[in-house]
Parts: sequence; C-alpha cells; structure tokens
Amino acid sequence: MFLAVTAEAQQAFTYQKIENKNVGFQDRNRLDFGVGLGIENGGLLGVQLEYTPISRLGIFISGGYYMVDAGYGAGLKGYLMPKKVEKPFRLYALAMYGTNSAIYVEGASEYNKVYVGPSFGLGMEMRFGKKKANGFNVSLVVPVRSNEYGDDVEMLKNNPYIENFTEPLPVTFSMAYHHEF
Repeated sequence: MFLAVTAEAQQAFTYQKIENKNVGFQDRNRLDFGVGLGIENGGLLGVQLEYTPISRLGIFISGGYYMVDAGYGAGLKGYLMPKKVEKPFRLYALAMYGTNSAIYVEGASEYNKVYVGPSFGLGMEMRFGKKKANGFNVSLVVPVRSNEYGDDVEMLKNNPYIENFTEPLPVTFSMAYHHEF
C-alpha cells in the first residue's frame, strides 16, 4: 500500500511540474508582415500579410505593383515543419491565386497588361534574433500562365515593330523582409 501511494504522488507532481513550465509559453507568432519582391508579394514590389491559425498552415494576402499596373494574390502556405518561435529555418509549400504575369513594352503602352492565374512554389523562412521575429523569406514560384498571356506573348514575338523581346522565365524568384507579431 505504501508503494501505491508514493507512485500516485510522484505522478501528480510530474504533471503539475509540466503545467507550470508552460505558463506564458507562445509556440508561434500568428501574424507575419513582409515587404519584398516577386509574385508571392503581389508584384515587382509589394507587401504580404499572413495569418497562421495552426502551426503548419498559413493564410496570406498580398498586394503590390508591377511596372504596368497593380497586382494582388491570396493563398495558403503549408509548413513542412511546424512554424514555431524557436525554429530559425522553416520550409513551406505555397499555392496561390492572383497576378502572376505582366507584359511591359517600352514606348508602346497599349500592349502593357497584367494577367492572373494560379501559382505554386516552395520557400524558406529564415528568422534571427532572440525572439526569431525578424528575417527573410525566399521562394521559387511557378506561375501557371493563362492562354491569353501566351497568345499576347506570341503576338508580340511576331510583331516586326517590337525589338529585343525577352521570353518569360518558367520559374520566378520572390524575396522579402518579414516581421512576426
């Protein structure tokens, strides 16, 4: 009987000790604001706001400006490892819908236009400092370009008045400075 009472007391003490350690502990920051370049940030130069309701899922919106017009995006980030304050590196996959292509023709603004569609990518958050609240996001994003965009590119390539046409890259790069709240 003495052994049973002792074992019960140790078990209750262990649970109480764990509970006291977690008082005031924050496992992740829920809001993330960034300023940067690329499709993920809404344009050539843009901003992004992300909300993380659970440690492996982020919901974001972005807005920015291409050289032609305003751009936007909204999507989801799935974190391959939990988004926690103590982790300085976090890998994620993203799926978004919004502005993902633009055509800019110098001296012929009638051809300038932005296009929307889905985009998919992989990225990494790198955080630094004691609280791991500031850092950089970098990502490679593959835009799924619309048929309208493809038709306009072909038309411009075949236009004898357009010189030095540059083919669009199949993969884009995004980079931003972020702060978590």
